Amino acid sequence: MFDEKNNFVFDLYGTLVDIRTDENLPYLWSSMARYYSMKGASYDEAEFREEYSRLCRKQAEASAKKSKKGKTKLAPEEAEIDLSEVFKELFTQKGCRVFQSEVDEAALTFRCMSIVKLNLYPEAKMVIEELKKRGKKVFVFTNGQACFTIPEIESLGLIDNFDGIQISSDIGAKKPAKTFFTTALKRSEIKAKETVIVGCDEFGDIRGGMAAGMTACYIQTEQSPTVARNLPCEEIKTLSDLLG
Repeated sequence: MFDEKNNFVFDLYGTLVDIRTDENLPYLWSSMARYYSMKGASYDEAEFREEYSRLCRKQAEASAKKSKKGKTKLAPEEAEIDLSEVFKELFTQKGCRVFQSEVDEAALTFRCMSIVKLNLYPEAKMVIEELKKRGKKVFVFTNGQACFTIPEIESLGLIDNFDGIQISSDIGAKKPAKTFFTTALKRSEIKAKETVIVGCDEFGDIRGGMAAGMTACYIQTEQSPTVARNLPCEEIKTLSDLLG
């Protein structure tokens, strides 16, 4: 399938990776408040959660405002924040000067405690490896936070399988914004007409990718936001169908 295409772009969460997170777990916020306090930034549970939410809103407002001034305008819901800045500010507003490595550690601690499930879907690695053997370039274009996503890909043993990884927090825009796709394609140094995007989200992956000029291939998974109907593209039942 798609033998004539040179590049395969995969959505990550819900397409290659089955993930469940829960930021309402009772121990998450108390543990993070304790973690920061032990690093010298004193918080109680309620204050930490309130400040985290406030700083996320502040980041979102700043991102939306910045996008309005750029060459390519983004709707507020298309702008993406960088949570790494939130975790950093939680230190600095308490007078703590920290290295980026400490910020990364705090972000990863938060993520690890909020993950309920993180597994590759069956056949994911095999399909990627086979596409590489056939001379195809393989990429990830995903909504997510680089401070979470890169360590997760590493932990799943996939980091060396991709020719490039493009993440919304690095781009400042998220799928299905056309800016996300055009920027991701440019940074990956690939052409849309030579590329297939494989995803589980009718709007974020399929219609967004097609609007950017890519050929699309849809897979329905447990994490698909909606049940897609009458999509103008190929549909597969399992990832191995790509190998046709």
